[in-house]
Amino acid sequence: MLKAANLPVPRLAVNLAALRASMAKRPMRGALLLGVAVGAINFLIFVPLALAAVALFTPQQLGGSAAAALRGASTATVFCFVVVWAPLFETVIGQWLPLEILRRYKVRAAVSLLASAALFSLLHVVNGAGILHAIITFIGGCTFAASYLTARSMGLAPAYVAAATAHACSNGLLLCLSLLFPALA
Repeated sequence: MLKAANLPVPRLAVNLAALRASMAKRPMRGALLLGVAVGAINFLIFVPLALAAVALFTPQQLGGSAAAALRGASTATVFCFVVVWAPLFETVIGQWLPLEILRRYKVRAAVSLLASAALFSLLHVVNGAGILHAIITFIGGCTFAASYLTARSMGLAPAYVAAATAHACSNGLLLCLSLLFPALA
């Protein structure tokens, strides 16, 4: 009979304390690396979720996208808006402001994360985007807020950089995907 005690338990290859100490030595570098990793993870969460939603629901059920206003714009314009400007601005509104206000009132990190993600999602769907966009931006808001909260112990600037980098990386990967497969856009 197989017992749980007999099964090999995979060990985490990275010692988290050593990782945190390494990030503390060079906080901005650590924040950038954290942001890239979180952005890639967010992208990997998004792709199967979006493909499943497109397969299961009609376009009318899914609704629009917050990026619908960018249809017809040049690739350079879309890149500047989606990969540069939006992450810088939306990180202030969606992560920095709510998380710092909630931190001041000593709200638990998990509640702060969910509140930040809800605000982030609401800001994306307020212009008429559909349920798929709401779900995806809520998940993205969770990952961006998690990167912010993870890097916050290193300071305000590294926390902002981690969240903005995660957002920019995720959006950049999505832009690359939409350029490679225009039918998915």
